[in-house]
This record gives sequence, structure tokens and C-alpha cells, in this order.
Amino acid sequence: MLYMLIHAIDESRDVDDERWAQIDAALSAWLDETAAARVELHGSRLRPTSDATTVKIRDGETILVDGPFTETKEQVVGYDLLSCESLDEALAWAARHPTATLGSIEVRALHDAPSRTVLPDQVPTTTRYMMLVCVPEDVELSDDEAARIGPATDAWVRDVDARGVRLFGSQLAPVDGARTARVVDGDVLLVDGPFAETKELIAGFDILECADLDEALDVAARHPVARFGSLEVRPFW
Repeated sequence: MLYMLIHAIDESRDVDDERWAQIDAALSAWLDETAAARVELHGSRLRPTSDATTVKIRDGETILVDGPFTETKEQVVGYDLLSCESLDEALAWAARHPTATLGSIEVRALHDAPSRTVLPDQVPTTTRYMMLVCVPEDVELSDDEAARIGPATDAWVRDVDARGVRLFGSQLAPVDGARTARVVDGDVLLVDGPFAETKELIAGFDILECADLDEALDVAARHPVARFGSLEVRPFW
């Protein structure tokens, strides 16, 4: 089973150089351990939320907003994709990640695990982006809209895959199955639900490789969810 680890921290948190050095060492050890156990498929840090752009379509108009999809104390700062036997195993790995000592790690199962899980080498002239697909918690679609969203999304996936701009992506399992790990004073705390209570929830993600931000935003604006939700686009480090 594939699981996404969504790393979230308070970007305003003050962390001194010594603590960062400890975190870097712990992260290196964690990556070595997950590689040895053959559970880590890929992962990356994301640029700060100041580099994020959120895309929406309302009444046929494209709306671009600087910043993340929601304003909350903790913001998404990176991800890992793990292949684990169970949610408990994925949570155990999350609890050992140094991000859990700084903020929180939300663990979500992938709804439909793609057959291709390895990312290709990056083309030097491109930039990679994380696109978070977000929907309102209380979204209400008509029967006709609900019937169209699946085929429309499938058509979007076929198009961006054929163009080579989408490297990986998946719908995530419902948020009521999410669990979040934190480490406080050495104690592991596991909480049901996402890392933050927000009006919009992360429903899926796509990893894009585009010539520039304009192309990535155009790809996001063509996603069917943009009509009633939002797409946060943020470059990788």
C-alpha cells in the first residue's frame, strides 16, 4: 500500500543553527533507514509558502492568488511517498522523521496507487512543482456534476501525461482515514484526522515538471477541481 506523508510546520518557528544541524543529521539517517527497508519511493521539500500560487476558476474566470490554499499556523513543507504493509507501519516511519519533532506529519493512503512510482531524472531546463488538489469540506455537487468529475479528471490526466508534464499523482483516501503524528518532549502523539482543521482539505496531489510557473499554473487551471475547489502550486527545492 502506498502512503503519502504530508510534512507541516509553522514557518515562523525560530530554529537555531545547531538544531538545524541535528535535524539534517536525523533526516539523513531516516533516509538511509527507509532506503535500506525499501519503503521510501520518493520525497522532497517544497519552497516556502511565499512561493506558492493558488488557482481557482469561478464563473469561467481564472483567479490566481499568491500564497497557499489555506491560512493556517502549520503549512505543508514537503512530502514523502512510502510503500508500507499497513497504516501502522507508515505511522511508525512518520514518527521517526525529524519533522515530527518540529511540527506534524499527516499520513494518508493513496486511493488508487499508480503502477509507475519512480520519478524520472529531471530535465535540466524544467522546474518541478507540487500541485495540491484541495476541495471544500462541505462541497455539494449536483448528481450531474458528480457524474462528470471522474471522466473529466481522467481526461485531464491523459492530456498532461501525454504532454509529459505530470510525473506522478493520485487521489488520496478520504480524510476521515487520515492520522497525524507529532513528537512532543520525546513522546509520540498520534491523532485522528489531518494536520490542521481547515475549510478546504487536500484530496489529492500531482507532481508536475514544467518549463516555468506559467505553464504549471495553466496545467492547474485546466484541472476540473479548479471549478469548485483550489489547486495550490509550489516549486520543489
